Amino acid sequence: MPVLSVVIPRLKTNQLKWSFSGAFEARQSLIVRGLFPMLADPRHPAESTSASNESVLKVALDHGKAAGVIKSHDRVVVCQKVGDASVVKIIELED
Repeated sequence: MPVLSVVIPRLKTNQLKWSFSGAFEARQSLIVRGLFPMLADPRHPAESTSASNESVLKVALDHGKAAGVIKSHDRVVVCQKVGDASVVKIIELED
């Protein structure tokens, strides 16, 4: 089964320079067969809220559909970090 990995990059600053982290982690996962890394929009907060989790999930599912990894009526296993807890849910895609 293919696995779509979503990395939410973090923007950091030291008052003189902006740095961007997350691209390296996504690039490292290219070595694993069947793992498709994807960088999310850095404007999504790294702290998980219900709205940000759902928007990142929607973007990831749309990307998976466009890449041909998932199709309508497929079941998808979603593993998310919500606060300090890890959540696993199974959703069925609609049209």
